[in-house]
Amino acid sequence: MKESNKTSTRFKTQKKFRLTFINENSFNEVWSIKMSRTRVILSIFVILIAIGCIVSTLIVSTPIRTLLPGYLKTSQRQENVINSMRIDSLSTNVNINNAYLSNIINILNDNIDTTSVTLPLVSDTIKHIPIDSIINSSSLERQFIQQFEDQEKFNLSVLAPIVAEGMMFYTPIYGASVKENDSPLSIELITPTNSPISTIYNGTIIDSYYLPDIGNVIIIQHPNDFISKYSGINETFVSKGDKVTTGQRIGLSNKNKQSFSFELWHKGTQLNPLDYIAF
Repeated sequence: MKESNKTSTRFKTQKKFRLTFINENSFNEVWSIKMSRTRVILSIFVILIAIGCIVSTLIVSTPIRTLLPGYLKTSQRQENVINSMRIDSLSTNVNINNAYLSNIINILNDNIDTTSVTLPLVSDTIKHIPIDSIINSSSLERQFIQQFEDQEKFNLSVLAPIVAEGMMFYTPIYGASVKENDSPLSIELITPTNSPISTIYNGTIIDSYYLPDIGNVIIIQHPNDFISKYSGINETFVSKGDKVTTGQRIGLSNKNKQSFSFELWHKGTQLNPLDYIAF
């Protein structure tokens, strides 16, 4: 008995499986394959991998992927992006309108929250001002400024064009008296009622406009870069772009002996008319 058990264990072989295809009409074996348990498992695993690769290839390379939940068409994706942007802008507008309505409701219900604003003290503001800006000018500085103004009063750069061209300025208004003011560059004249206003020299009217507090204003461009400005005209006889000659009437002064102002400019520098015109 012991020997028989030993021989049975000695000749024990591995289990094998056979897959056979038989023709039922003739009962002939068509195809047969014999595999062990390990080969069966490996074959099933290889078949599953092959099926997975085939399915993945079909999904990636064909439009079937658009049917899956995670994939969208290009047009649908673009449409979704546009819709999301519209929704975002609409939500922003809704928030703005809600804030506007809440402000109106607070104003009607008198529920406005006031915040206090702290202003800096005057002493703190003065500390930031440079010391030089609040120091009064010394006597030497005022003397230098007066000397400089006296030298520039008869500057040859301004008088040379008048002498070279033989220019002689005409009086804008006869019978007017000069009114004392703080600015010697822009003189004011007290004129009789409806006095005629004349041009000081020939030129072209480059601007003409009306100011409620002053009246009509006329600006004339003369040769050698001279510009004359007439302010406080009641009635004008010319318009912008007209050519005028020396002594030509361009308007009438204001009524009730109101003041009339006159300015003289040369190359962007304002001059004192009393130095060039006899009033």
